[in-house]
Amino acid sequence: MPNISETARSILTLLNNANDLIVQSSDRSAARDVMRAIRVYGDNKGFLLPQDKIDNFYAVLIDARPFTLTSIIKDIAEDVIMIDKKR
Repeated sequence: MPNISETARSILTLLNNANDLIVQSSDRSAARDVMRAIRVYGDNKGFLLPQDKIDNFYAVLIDARPFTLTSIIKDIAEDVIMIDKKR
């Protein structure tokens, strides 16, 4: 794994937790709560997050298939890594 900050590592962990809640537990409301926690954590740490992709996640959370949501989460994770490299 590339050298990433502790903040980015925590965000990635939370994204993984959100994905597990969707895929393994089918608990989309808890996944929504985790995504909210990611936003709050990122804001508190001054870490810019891809807000448009997070908004897209919320928009399709209820109706999308787990694979679609996993793809969105992976895309957010890739952005987190890229943003962290630029910092």
